[in-house]
Amino acid sequence: MKVGIIGASGIGKHHAKWFGLAGCDVTAFTGTSRESCRHTTGVLHDLMGFDGRIYTDYRDMLDQETLDIVSICSPPETHLDQIRDALQAGLHVYCEKPVTWMSAEAISFALTPCPSSDISGPSHPTLQSLLEKTRIALAPALTGQSVFGLNTQYTAVQQAYKTLYETHRGAMDVIEKVYFILESKGISGRHNDFEGIWADMSSHALSQLIAWIPDGSLDLGSISCIIQKNQTVARFKYGSARVEVVLAKNVQSVLRRQFGVNDFLVDYEGKADDQGVYRTFIHYEKDTVILDDLVQLSIDRFLDAIGDRHVKPFSGARDALKNLELSMMILERGSRR
Repeated sequence: MKVGIIGASGIGKHHAKWFGLAGCDVTAFTGTSRESCRHTTGVLHDLMGFDGRIYTDYRDMLDQETLDIVSICSPPETHLDQIRDALQAGLHVYCEKPVTWMSAEAISFALTPCPSSDISGPSHPTLQSLLEKTRIALAPALTGQSVFGLNTQYTAVQQAYKTLYETHRGAMDVIEKVYFILESKGISGRHNDFEGIWADMSSHALSQLIAWIPDGSLDLGSISCIIQKNQTVARFKYGSARVEVVLAKNVQSVLRRQFGVNDFLVDYEGKADDQGVYRTFIHYEKDTVILDDLVQLSIDRFLDAIGDRHVKPFSGARDALKNLELSMMILERGSRR
């Protein structure tokens, strides 16, 4: 299958590498300028032997290339047009999280919910509009015409986590508590403080929640969301579980990345193994589970879903839409401190 990358200088270069190693032909990518594209071409050539074409407008790439897949790694506020155009062209789409969001400038103010008794989703008009536009853009994937995958890669560890849990705790029958903490040095672009932290990072926690409790619903009255410059802490009830999510950026100390259910918490670490291959390490007490890189696992699952429609991406179109809706409803009930 032929792949085009929209935005290959950051996480996009890793998308290109994993698609290439999975046997796909990465034929083209887009960048912001000819100069940046020339630099990225060199990086991709060294990383995975890229010798394809470059574009500065993704629409030109869609028009001129014969593609099967588009991988979207551009800023979140640009995703919707790119998703819509690629899906309408009959292509499969793999997209970086979040599926979409407003610009960093547009969320520099509190998104206080507007009173309404008959709206189950977000009540702020700006968020309502964005959610509906996302639903429209994803329509071809929601109806099964194309496959859409969202790179919320923490869902790729859930089977390994469940095996570890059941080894130590027995059957995971009822989920009563969910905990997720993710800290970052703050290298994810412009969404780096206050509401932007939740917009950029909450997709990871919520994707796990949706996978753990697929039929769950959010108890709006239970939401507490404290927004600080470098950290957001959200607590709420979702389905049967009490949930706590801690997200932080600009962290100067050793990063904490931990998650789990029912107080069975594991630590996540991404690093090179003894052979120099970047892998995923899941630690619980003296036990360590080693997996492939989470982006690699997520892309491989996405490709499997294209080949066999009975297979679902770790986070598909419906998951992405629900993820965005939950993120909006929690954030608009947040308060700055």
